[in-house]
Amino acid sequence: MKTARLIGEVIGNLDQYFGDEFFEYRVRNLIMNGVFEISAVPKGMRFYSVRVKSVL
Repeated sequence: MKTARLIGEVIGNLDQYFGDEFFEYRVRNLIMNGVFEISAVPKGMRFYSVRVKSVL
């Protein structure tokens, strides 16, 4: 899933507004912690995709 789409879905389902910069920061932390896998170079949220890393 494109990161911009993921962040947009999250913001759309919140009752309180948080900036998209915060969510991109969290996505990048989840990538570094091994929760998400990344495809492409993370120059900006529209340039890369993420998916949940398979546990198997």
